[in-house]
Amino acid sequence: MVSTVGIGNKEHSRKPAHSTGLGLALLVSGLVVGCGGGGGDSGTSVPAEQPQGGSQAVAPELTIGADSFYFAPGAANASASSLNKVAGGTALAAFWDPNDGNTALSPGMKIFFFGQAQGCTAGSQGPLDSFSDTRLADVSGLTGVPADAAGAELRWVPSANTSACDAASRAKRGASSAFLNASDANGAMALLTSSGIQSDGQASFFGPYSSSGQNGKGDNAYITGTFVNFRHAAWLADPLQPWLNGTKARLRSEQGLTTASVEGGRAMAQVKQQMMATFYNHKCRQDEATNPCQIQYLMDTAIMRTGVSNWSGESWFVNAKVWGDPVQGGIPIVSGPIYGNGVTTSDSERGLALWTSQGAASQHATFAAKTFDVTISFDQLMNVLRITTGRAVNKAPSAVSDAEIASLWGSAWNDASAWALLSTDVAQEVYNPDSNFRAEIGGGFKSLFVGPQ
Repeated sequence: MVSTVGIGNKEHSRKPAHSTGLGLALLVSGLVVGCGGGGGDSGTSVPAEQPQGGSQAVAPELTIGADSFYFAPGAANASASSLNKVAGGTALAAFWDPNDGNTALSPGMKIFFFGQAQGCTAGSQGPLDSFSDTRLADVSGLTGVPADAAGAELRWVPSANTSACDAASRAKRGASSAFLNASDANGAMALLTSSGIQSDGQASFFGPYSSSGQNGKGDNAYITGTFVNFRHAAWLADPLQPWLNGTKARLRSEQGLTTASVEGGRAMAQVKQQMMATFYNHKCRQDEATNPCQIQYLMDTAIMRTGVSNWSGESWFVNAKVWGDPVQGGIPIVSGPIYGNGVTTSDSERGLALWTSQGAASQHATFAAKTFDVTISFDQLMNVLRITTGRAVNKAPSAVSDAEIASLWGSAWNDASAWALLSTDVAQEVYNPDSNFRAEIGGGFKSLFVGPQ
């Protein structure tokens, strides 16, 4: 089953989807995992020394087939209504701090901002609004995304115009912003994520979570995020199955980054841009297995932290981590760097392979345009299951039995056809504990693909 949006008139759709019974899993993940020590740089840092073994081989041509999702905005997306059916949806969803499962978990394209809204009731879901041409020019400059075809309804910024916010705040708008430039020549999505004092000397009403974090327990403290999310109906009889017939899952995104500011505050700050994908095993859910039956991958396309220039010396960054996100019900998160073409990213604890690059490496400075392209083999997916099962039964991944994996992941844990694409994102996150300092990241993407290779 194909789910694509092509440039210009090459637009396709998929069969209608139905709402899911899955519990609401929020889309923000911990930004500063393993945050002890170090910091990021603001666009002048030296790229990390990559592991040996990279190659100059050219990645295969992109093939958009029956189990692929592809989004590349063009002139056909000149209205918000044209985005309604992307990823099998019925309506474009755009909110700050979404808490309605019917909205956040239904198939379709989503534009979400995460953070804390001052003057608004905690835990509220809020609206997004458009912004002026003057502000559009500013955001275009900060993100590097042209704005020649970014109509008023293709611009989004958090708005306090809701009963959840007090009357004195209703006219306020956020600093973090997004827009879509609906051009065949310059089509792209722009994302700007900002934290702290703005150019007017004031902090935005919509900023990072406080020290209490997103869930009142400190998780995601001092973080704000901007997410362009595409959610799919992974529970249908014919979902998008990237590992079917012995293929590898491929994640590919053309991205750029123009603004990355982390230096000058009184505390360590960090900014990053990512490509993400979540995979779901519906048979695991049907078997009532003892975990959320999902695996989410967060791959850093760009990351900067106060004071860090030699990223190869940052042990928390060099390898990937597999961890459970308390904000998302404990679902396994696989997060880490992308290395150069031909190099595999491995688990930090056991050295198990998690994904392999066939494109650009994670960047630690601004860049005009790069293609990040990785594959996840089915064996690499199985490594994540062995790691998570090993932790649950207190064994090394190599020592867990098939029966122990099945008890956690269901009877179809090693059936490639049982794994489907649940969601994919391009996202930005800012960590900034200093409210008097503006930490900011601005960039965008021209395309996003998840499918088989």
